[in-house]
Amino acid sequence: MAAALMDELMEAILLRISSDDLAGLVRAALVCKRWCRIISNPGFRHRFRELHPRPAMLGFLRNQGTVSSFVPTSSFRPPRCDGTAKFKTLIKCYTHATRRNFPTIDARHGRVLLHSVSWKLGENPLKNPFVVWDPIAGERRELPLLPWSSNPYSWNAAVLCASTGACNHLDCRHGPFLVVLVGTDQEGMFACVYSSEAAAWSERTSAHYPGHEIILMPSALVGNALYFMFWYSESILKYDLGTHEMTVIPVPVECSFRRVVLMTRDDGELGLAYMENLRLYLWSMVECPDDEENVEWAERKVIELRTLLPDEALSADSLDVAGFADGASVIFVRTDGGLFTIDLESYRVTRVCGEGWYYGNFPYVGFCTPALEAASTIVGPATGTSNI
Repeated sequence: MAAALMDELMEAILLRISSDDLAGLVRAALVCKRWCRIISNPGFRHRFRELHPRPAMLGFLRNQGTVSSFVPTSSFRPPRCDGTAKFKTLIKCYTHATRRNFPTIDARHGRVLLHSVSWKLGENPLKNPFVVWDPIAGERRELPLLPWSSNPYSWNAAVLCASTGACNHLDCRHGPFLVVLVGTDQEGMFACVYSSEAAAWSERTSAHYPGHEIILMPSALVGNALYFMFWYSESILKYDLGTHEMTVIPVPVECSFRRVVLMTRDDGELGLAYMENLRLYLWSMVECPDDEENVEWAERKVIELRTLLPDEALSADSLDVAGFADGASVIFVRTDGGLFTIDLESYRVTRVCGEGWYYGNFPYVGFCTPALEAASTIVGPATGTSNI
């Protein structure tokens, strides 16, 4: 009875190891056989995730030209990636027996959406395949080509769990997923959805051409809708996953012609962030119940960056928003001194990269607990063996 009580007390302590320091679980499992047995228990992993419902930002993917790289912000490293750079891992894979670069298009629910790049100038980009990558398992799935060919004026795409409304996304990497493609061409605005369950693309749906182009920057998922930004931050494209309808939403006049990052707020509203005069402005959208096509915007918070960022980073000419980690409530800020993250709950600032310039920045957020799997394979220090 005393031993059982001691195990319960130790588990309660070990469960409180921070999800940002999962390597601590491995170190704890190496202390003694008792701790190793507790951590390797199948129920421990489930209780650990329940106690730490907020996913961790494991790293981020950045596009530089046509090359995408994974920059870790934790102890996690993707398996079976090419490159051995100290701070980033280049992402390449084989497609149609041809080795190509794969810029990142989106990252969500433990998956990353990549798009094959051809070196032929003027080639229709949508004739090249998309690839869905699971960085934790190191698995890639090439999607079939689109059933129609249209050279787009602009386009963007998003990957997400197929059970958005009924899933807590704690561990849905192995479940079905969707890829939503939106764009503009000579026929107007279009959308098409790939379903992993059907292993096929849907029919193309169309809408009126809005007169401006979609930008290849991270989208936002709020409820049952995806949101994509247009160039010059003039408006936002809303794609309803249930009705498959597309709607153009105006943004606040304060955001026009600024660099704007879309956000998913903790209260379930669509948010956006932009920078002005060393201040970070956070807004949220409020739908009008009497008229679903009209929306209102409200300024929710202004964060003074002079008191958060180091002095060498405070240059108004270079300071700008650079991304948002959905689920982790972390925003990226680009400066001349590098790339920083700001935790919007604790206001903790972290320098995550020495290079501030980039094209495309996609945070990878997930519940990766490789330390739990590693701990379950540890025999224990008493035997003098370990396979980690």
